[in-house]
Amino acid sequence: MSTHDEQKPWYKHAHVWLLITFPVLAIMGGAHMLYLAATSKDSLVSDNYYKEGNNINQRLQLEKNAAAKGITAQVILGDNQQSIRVLFNQNNLGPIKLKLVHPTLNGLDQEITLSQPAGSMYTGQLKQALAAGNWYLELSDNSSTWSLRKPWATQRSESVALP
Repeated sequence: MSTHDEQKPWYKHAHVWLLITFPVLAIMGGAHMLYLAATSKDSLVSDNYYKEGNNINQRLQLEKNAAAKGITAQVILGDNQQSIRVLFNQNNLGPIKLKLVHPTLNGLDQEITLSQPAGSMYTGQLKQALAAGNWYLELSDNSSTWSLRKPWATQRSESVALP
């Protein structure tokens, strides 16, 4: 080392700041994660996962019932991201429920009953505009004898065909 480097105060050496930077960033990141953990909801955690696991068999049976009846549908999202049109391949299915489930944020989930203006077409209005992203779409009759369910990526397409 030269005599000139030894005479500089410690805060003027770049190596000191390099050594200080990483621990300070780790402390700031940890404080931010602690804040997020304290203020956000745990919407992914289910209180009764055993009961939900048993419901999977019921849902699979409802989907088999829809396949046995030959029910298919095309769901179309309107330009305003709130109006929904559903075209079925059959008439006279009765009142239809549409459920949109967000995979991670249960506060965005919506469920509406669709009206039937004509034949095999059903329409409805969502309470809030559908945000672009991944959703689970479920159509079923009011008596829960059949169900159609499919993932829907709304940022890629404004319509989805359900088997």
